Amino acid sequence: MLLNFARQKFFWLIDGFKGGYIKNQLSEIKLGIEQPNSEKAKQTKKTHIKALIKHAVETTPFYKNYNSDSSLSDFPVIRKTIIQENFKQFQSRSFIDKENFKVSTSGSTGVPFFLFQNQNKRHRNHADAVYFYDQSNFKIGNRLYELEVWRDHNKKGKLKSWLQNIIQFDISRLTDARIRTFLNLLKSDKQPKTILGFASALEMITQYLERNNLYLKDLKITSVIANSEYLNPYTKTTLNKHLDTTILSRYSSEEIGIIAQQTLKAPNRFVINHASYQIELLNLDNDLPAQPGAFGRIVITDLFNYAMPIIRYDTGDIAKLGIDENGITYFSQIDGRKMDLIFDSKGNMLSSFVVYTKFYKYYHLLKQYQFIQQGKKEYEVKLNLQEDTFKFEDALIADIKSDFGEDAVVSITYVDEIPALSSGKRRKVINNYN
Repeated sequence: MLLNFARQKFFWLIDGFKGGYIKNQLSEIKLGIEQPNSEKAKQTKKTHIKALIKHAVETTPFYKNYNSDSSLSDFPVIRKTIIQENFKQFQSRSFIDKENFKVSTSGSTGVPFFLFQNQNKRHRNHADAVYFYDQSNFKIGNRLYELEVWRDHNKKGKLKSWLQNIIQFDISRLTDARIRTFLNLLKSDKQPKTILGFASALEMITQYLERNNLYLKDLKITSVIANSEYLNPYTKTTLNKHLDTTILSRYSSEEIGIIAQQTLKAPNRFVINHASYQIELLNLDNDLPAQPGAFGRIVITDLFNYAMPIIRYDTGDIAKLGIDENGITYFSQIDGRKMDLIFDSKGNMLSSFVVYTKFYKYYHLLKQYQFIQQGKKEYEVKLNLQEDTFKFEDALIADIKSDFGEDAVVSITYVDEIPALSSGKRRKVINNYN
């Protein structure tokens, strides 16, 4: 569309007037992500790491006792609680009086957390987003549907939404009627469009489409990107079938940025943002590197936030690393938060993926579900039903015991609603025991 082309030109015109901060970083981002093992990319990253360490040591109280020539491995792994308890110690005195941006998240635990970002970090995040959107067949100026919980603190004004061609669709209460409203919007919108939204919202839309046997073609959906939560295989494959488009998953956070994302070229791998972050995968019980193929904790050094330098930040999430044919590392699997790992009755760790598979066959009967480990051998399943009764209790319990142990004690609780966190995210798997 001509108007969308005009929006794209206007975006780059404004960026040019501001100094081309976004456009000038795209070539470095592309090289750093697609050829991170090239000499130029490695030297560029080495320069960024060295500069960040020097800045952190010289301008922040928290890092003042470290050496400017230290390597990243000399620094401690930090967690969200450490930053919260020492917030001012992480602030760079060089940026305290400058224009910074507050970024916040409630997190999957519902505990508020925020950081400050400097202007250049914001530009870098925008450039990262442009790159990964491009890898998802979304072009600046095209229509973007954002499925989120929209409130005064995050909602864009009407003019800004129009200029950016964004439809902000609220998912606070995603009833069948609300889903029908969304689908009708897609049908009536004849321009190319991309959907970005919470994985749990996409799952509920998928369940609705499946229950009603709806297959929507020719909607001009270039791709669907799930963010903020784990995208299970059922939603990825089934929504693809019903909307006739590619479903991708993005791993990002409000306080950091886009860390990794599946792309059209690699729809089943999480391409790591090697350009903007130094990413480590450490063992679950110590700070040594995890082996490829083993679960480890995602630890991130943000190379561009100078307002609050964050070195070796444990995100609380776990993943597995893979190495492609060019020797480039990627995440083969991202499995949610370490705090919500679950264990069988013998104490062996299980992937949350095991839980999701237990419910696929019942999706047409469920509005929501939640799996909670309440004790070493005690597990509770909460079900919010489409109908009044669920005839498969025994079969579901037997299926759970097949993986969690025949001595597992499984109870089923029926509820009218499984509330979301204040962020709008929904925790499918919870460990209240360990």
